[in-house]
Amino acid sequence: MNDQAEKQIQLIKLKRIQELNNRLKETLKRERIPASKACALIIAYVEETPDYLIPYNWKLPIDQNKFAKYKSFKQTRQAQQSIGCCIIM
Repeated sequence: MNDQAEKQIQLIKLKRIQELNNRLKETLKRERIPASKACALIIAYVEETPDYLIPYNWKLPIDQNKFAKYKSFKQTRQAQQSIGCCIIM
C-alpha cells in the first residue's frame, strides 16, 4: 500500500510538471515585441484616437460631441448671466 501511495504522489507530481511545461510552451508561442515598438504603438493610438475630455483633441463636430455642446452651453449661459437675469422698467 505504501508503494501505491508513492506511485500516486509521483504521478500527481508528473502531471503538475507536464501542465506547467505546457503553459510555458504556450507563453513561448505568444508574439513578443520590443518595448520601444509598444510605446510607438501607444503614442500612435493616442494621437489618432480623439479624447473627448481634452478640448484640443476634439475631432468631432460640436453637434456630435456632447462635451463640446456642454462647453458652448456653459459659455452662453455665463454670457447671459453677466448681462443679468431680469430687466426692470
